[in-house]
Amino acid sequence: MRALVVIGLVSLLGGCQRERARPEVSDCPTWTSDVASLLAERCVGCHGGQPPAAGYDLTSYLGALGSGSDPVANAIAGDAASKLLAVLAPEDATHAALLDNRALLSTWVVDCRLAYLDSPLHAGGLMNPVDADFHGALLRREGWNFALCRGCHGDPTLVDDFSGGTSGKPCTGCHDDGPTACGTCHPARPESGAHPAHLVAGALERPTACGECHPVPTRWDDPGHILLTDGQIDDVPAEVVLGPLAARDLVPPRRTGPPAYDPASGRCDNIYCHGGALGDSTAMHPSPVWTATGQGQAGCGGCHGLPPSDHVTTASCTGCHPDLPADRHLDGKLQLGDDSGTCSACHGEGDDPAPPRDLGGNRLASALGVGAHQEHLRAGRLRGPIACGECHVVPAQLTSPGHLDPDPPAEVLPAGTGTLARADGANPVWERASASCSGVYCHGGGAKLAGDSAPGLHREPVWTRVGLDEATCGTCHGVPPVDGVHAPTLSLSDCHGCHAGSVDEFGRPIISGPPGAETSEHIDGNVDL
Repeated sequence: MRALVVIGLVSLLGGCQRERARPEVSDCPTWTSDVASLLAERCVGCHGGQPPAAGYDLTSYLGALGSGSDPVANAIAGDAASKLLAVLAPEDATHAALLDNRALLSTWVVDCRLAYLDSPLHAGGLMNPVDADFHGALLRREGWNFALCRGCHGDPTLVDDFSGGTSGKPCTGCHDDGPTACGTCHPARPESGAHPAHLVAGALERPTACGECHPVPTRWDDPGHILLTDGQIDDVPAEVVLGPLAARDLVPPRRTGPPAYDPASGRCDNIYCHGGALGDSTAMHPSPVWTATGQGQAGCGGCHGLPPSDHVTTASCTGCHPDLPADRHLDGKLQLGDDSGTCSACHGEGDDPAPPRDLGGNRLASALGVGAHQEHLRAGRLRGPIACGECHVVPAQLTSPGHLDPDPPAEVLPAGTGTLARADGANPVWERASASCSGVYCHGGGAKLAGDSAPGLHREPVWTRVGLDEATCGTCHGVPPVDGVHAPTLSLSDCHGCHAGSVDEFGRPIISGPPGAETSEHIDGNVDL
């Protein structure tokens, strides 16, 4: 039975017995029997070490061919003009002392086609990656039937055993994890095209998993890897099947088509990772080309504009999008603020949605985005908290229409807001240039207070003058009001006589209720008598 196996392998893989214009194997100098020792004795003194002379390392077979050291093909099977032979010429003073090596090396290169070893089963080109008899090429021609290798180089009864077998030559001598391991055919980090840019974490992204662009087999013989379901060879190139990250969309949806890769042009379209779902007209490279590496296709501004076309042109990115590590950037989520999904994700802190911390990161009341927010949201000397909806439209969600709009600043007292501010016919106005309010019921606006001519009134408080008595007793109406109704001799303690529900016997506004939910009849839109 063993004889039949040997005869079959000889017929399959051949050897120097194949008909070709070169001597029999026994007449050929080979790398293992002749050439490696010759080069070690005469050449490796210069063409070895770190670095070898001219970058040419002759300490290995692939190095001698030129595919394992410098990129030049120094030894080409059958080519008498190979550089390895050309330098062994009388006119080359550097190598003149080595001319006696030329005859053997010429036979090895030209006649014996860089034979690796003397074997009755394998041709000399067994280890030469560009030779038709390279063992990988032979295996491919046989439909990747690794059982043929295992018959001599492993245990035929054990799948994926290549530990030596009857030949005593294990495949793991070169292929550390065996010939069927992923790294035998392609490295863990392929260098072709934009593979390095996707597989290494960069300033903008985390490493992209192989499965995001290709089906990843669990074994080498899984259908669709190198063999089709019918056992036929699945030819290159590798199939690109874009995964869930590439197909992500935003909320609400904005994607105009499925993610796609065009093998002819090497171009990707509608890829989430490259801004395909954003639809931003100011993006520079939303449809990158796989082979156009080093051309800034994945730099900041490639996927969306700086800023995007639907954003405020003067806004700071970090005002809404925190400075996140690369593994949180292209993760399929749109991070806003601290990513809590609440109002305080972008402005305010913790459970408090109002500044300080405004969208620019400001914390001082002198900043327009901060101002008197907290003075309105906290119970003060004059009344309980004022709801956000009195001055702004409060969105139901972060993405509600009109919330994340591109036009600054935030709208103050738009239609539909200011029930209290508009009480008693008041006509509230916010003046951004002066950072002041006027006509606001809470600050003395409305029909009932319109006739009060008491001195010292301050009905146009400045938003950023926090703590400077912009809203205190006597600024909205006089004490007493000068309106022809109140006697000019009344004092603050007299207010309780007519307004007992609003102020106590000392004239102080009555505020009751638990912290954060205090209420008062003072400044509630009604004048209580």
